[in-house]
Amino acid sequence: MDDARSAGLSNDQASYRGLRHWIEKVDDLGELLRVDNASWDAEMGSITQMMTEKSRGNAPALLFDNVPGYPQGYRTLYGSLSSIKRVALTLGLPLEHERKADIVQRYYDRMQNMELIPPKIVDSGPVMENIMTGDDVDVLKFPVPRHHEQDKARYIGTANCVISQDPDDGSYNLGTYRNQVYDAKTIGCQITEGKHGRIHRDKYFERGEECKFAILVGMDPLLYMLSASPLPEDVGELDFAGGIRGEAIECIKGPYTGFPIPADAEIAIEGVARPGKVKEEGPFGEWMGYYSDDSVPRPYVEIKNILHRNDPIITCAPQHKPVDETGLLKGIAGSAEIWRSLEACGLPDILGVWNHEGGPATRFTAIQIKQRYPGHARNVLHVASNCQGGAYAGKWTVVVDEDIDASDLDQVLWAMSTRFDPDTDIDLILKAWASKRDPLYLPGNFNNRILIDACIPYDQLLKGVFPPVVDVSKELRKQIREKFSHLPFPRD
Repeated sequence: MDDARSAGLSNDQASYRGLRHWIEKVDDLGELLRVDNASWDAEMGSITQMMTEKSRGNAPALLFDNVPGYPQGYRTLYGSLSSIKRVALTLGLPLEHERKADIVQRYYDRMQNMELIPPKIVDSGPVMENIMTGDDVDVLKFPVPRHHEQDKARYIGTANCVISQDPDDGSYNLGTYRNQVYDAKTIGCQITEGKHGRIHRDKYFERGEECKFAILVGMDPLLYMLSASPLPEDVGELDFAGGIRGEAIECIKGPYTGFPIPADAEIAIEGVARPGKVKEEGPFGEWMGYYSDDSVPRPYVEIKNILHRNDPIITCAPQHKPVDETGLLKGIAGSAEIWRSLEACGLPDILGVWNHEGGPATRFTAIQIKQRYPGHARNVLHVASNCQGGAYAGKWTVVVDEDIDASDLDQVLWAMSTRFDPDTDIDLILKAWASKRDPLYLPGNFNNRILIDACIPYDQLLKGVFPPVVDVSKELRKQIREKFSHLPFPRD
């Protein structure tokens, strides 16, 4: 790692502990907005969308209190990770950046040098301040939202962590899968094919066995981000979170599941899904901005107990037409995983990776490189679109030269418009891994995707015959900034 990249890691651990301390830090940054008297019925979700959709990464986190019909202090938190600064805070990275792709580079560098720290089991914690079991179980004790006007149900799990266990090796996975509320004691758990939680559940069901889940619906935003993001193979989210924090995540053993439940979680729901037991699930306004997923019978979870803190906070992420927080957080984590895969394949001089928020998530990926050999750009395109971080539901993958900021969409579009020939610079991938949230997914849950080589043709680059760019040199930029320091120049 070069000196410049090392210097960016000075804040190398998350500087908060738990959701409530995180909220205090966000408030200190001036990025928390408190809202009273918003209804759970579409108002909180609509306010969030209206605050976020055109925010360009500057929307506040929204803390809703005094929800009509519920005790004061029973709160919901929306948009926790809808700004790059809050993502950086959550990951323990520097809060300031020159370009958006810098956070991806810093996150990737952290992954390369971080020691995994397994969770620590403790006897008790705030999550055990209240325990509901048996007839007392009532998930609607909390202000569970109906996020969108066209949703048919309330969803307690959106910005959540669903904990499952592999029946073969005993390892745990944390994933973000939506939880519809059917009644006080029954919730859904929609899990897409290929996701770890689905693989675990399928293994149990194939053996005729029940599958236990522990579902966190209020927790450290770091755990939510890791649950919603691709991580390197065989890396547990709790171990990874411990590495980012620099200390073990303290967990209790779930009274019903025995699973590790973070001791400072706001709400933890333990339950079981059984083979053949299904209920109609959906529709829900999803992360691609459509109601495109079928409402079909899916396995549900019978709630066995609910643990919660006093004055609990439900964390929420109502996906909607971009831009929303899900696209940003998945995009950053996915970009870092793509970067890791590119370098793991021995591809040199990767200078930036960014999943553009309007995509959303991994639907429009741009990679910035310094071309080193003929075919370098094509190698990058194919690895990026087929690795773990980029394979699921991708659509556009674009590679650009070193003078193009991959995280600046204007620059990427300029490169696509001036360095790209539709006859020679397109590759297609057919029958790739899709998501049924894609309104154009193909039968069998496939999609097709497009790879765009928007780099200067290598032979012209090598010979120096491509037309020069109209620009201000670095030297003159420095002189101008020094001489006219009173002018409000945007950062490069």
